[in-house]
Amino acid sequence: MDKIETLGRIAELEAQIKTATKERDALRVASVANGWATWAYTVRMSAPSLAWWKENRPTVWKKYAKETSVKKFTLV
Repeated sequence: MDKIETLGRIAELEAQIKTATKERDALRVASVANGWATWAYTVRMSAPSLAWWKENRPTVWKKYAKETSVKKFTLV
């Protein structure tokens, strides 16, 4: 495979992924609307990297940790 073929294949795969992602999202919305699946929300803590904490603030990591909501698709 040469450069042109490789770059062409990459572009082709990216287009397929984009199309498949749109289809998946539409199917998820439809399955939730029909009651076949749900969206489960969880809380995740996020903070700067451990290396940063060890270097700058090893005792106050809780002060900087933030909660974020994560949406997960689950089948019923």
